[in-house]
Amino acid sequence: MVMEKFVVDINHVPHIDSRLAACIGYFDGIHLGHQQLISETIAQAKLRGIKSAMITFHPDPWVVIKNIKKVEHLTTMKDRMDLVESFGIDVWIILNFTKELSECSPQLFLDNILCQLPIDALIYGYDFRFGHRGSGDGRFLRDEGSRCFESFEIEQISDLNEKISSTRISEAITGGELETAARLLGRPYSLSGIVVGGRHKGREIGFPTANLDYPQEYIIPKKGVYIGEAEVPQGRFKAMINIGHNPTFNTRNEISIEAYLLDFNDLLYGQKMTLFFLHRIRDEMKFESIQRLIEQMLHDYQTTREYFDSMR
Repeated sequence: MVMEKFVVDINHVPHIDSRLAACIGYFDGIHLGHQQLISETIAQAKLRGIKSAMITFHPDPWVVIKNIKKVEHLTTMKDRMDLVESFGIDVWIILNFTKELSECSPQLFLDNILCQLPIDALIYGYDFRFGHRGSGDGRFLRDEGSRCFESFEIEQISDLNEKISSTRISEAITGGELETAARLLGRPYSLSGIVVGGRHKGREIGFPTANLDYPQEYIIPKKGVYIGEAEVPQGRFKAMINIGHNPTFNTRNEISIEAYLLDFNDLLYGQKMTLFFLHRIRDEMKFESIQRLIEQMLHDYQTTREYFDSMR
């Protein structure tokens, strides 16, 4: 079944036919903590014989509240929608986050939005805040929202006695700790984009790469060479991924992301590619000669093969 999608504004709540068990939050990354909320939401929906829903915000509240032009994310809105649908959520509700919404009181948020939606059960994290300056919390929802829905607050989820959060995951990714990020996300970190043409330097040295044009909002892993996987229309393939400036060729000022797909020979220009980051091999390096670069890439290739062989 295709997930239903609705957009809600502070002055307009669309009609939704079904009663809902809904979780609410921003959910960047859909990490293990978020997945706990999703699981409880689906469980409450099944218990009541109603549909499950996720309520989220767009744009990022920090863009509106702090007037930040660029906010980096673990997932784009499309990524989150796809992940949530794969988990089995039935209804996706976007709250149009405007300055007016950011300044409304918790009572107004409750009366004009939450109580206008057909919610029977509302699920949220222990640290969920809403309303002007985050003045609304779980206690307010339990006390004031009880006339509209039943509230369920999910306790903190920890990893090695440390809170699982989007911030912690972001720090792991930018530090090149992709195994840590995967553990907290419950899956490898990934980013998606469209394959575009490059300078063909990889092809000239025997390692043709697919260059990724990606949304600038993504958090990018630390510069270097990674073992990963690439999902393209033809399937999912083992990959060597480079993030950096290609200093040996001195061809780029901006950071590029390119992948060499093992056991793959097709052209991918114009097609969607999702890269999954599994393990960081090394820093990006500038080599004194093309031959030295080729030797290192052959070594990286062997390291990648051995990595996947060890996973069998």
